[in-house]
Amino acid sequence: MSEEDPAYIIYTSGSTGRPKGVVISHRAICNRLLWLQAEYPLTTEDRLLQKTVFSFDASVWEIFVPLLAGARLVLAQVGGEQDASYLVRAVAEQR
Repeated sequence: MSEEDPAYIIYTSGSTGRPKGVVISHRAICNRLLWLQAEYPLTTEDRLLQKTVFSFDASVWEIFVPLLAGARLVLAQVGGEQDASYLVRAVAEQR
């Protein structure tokens, strides 16, 4: 396995309206995760509410940044990202 091997592929229509796959390498996602941890450091005392749907690219960051730091990952209920009152309750309950 190489750091240039694909970690995942995202599909975008970009500005053309034609779907195309974009390969995200292990190096790219690792760089992003390490940058996020450096800019917004989490510790083992922190918790992160994962609310982004799994089919969206940003969910990768929400899942792996807390795990990288040893923080707790709290999964929001399916559809919870669309309910502001649920999110407020979840943040309060999970601290």
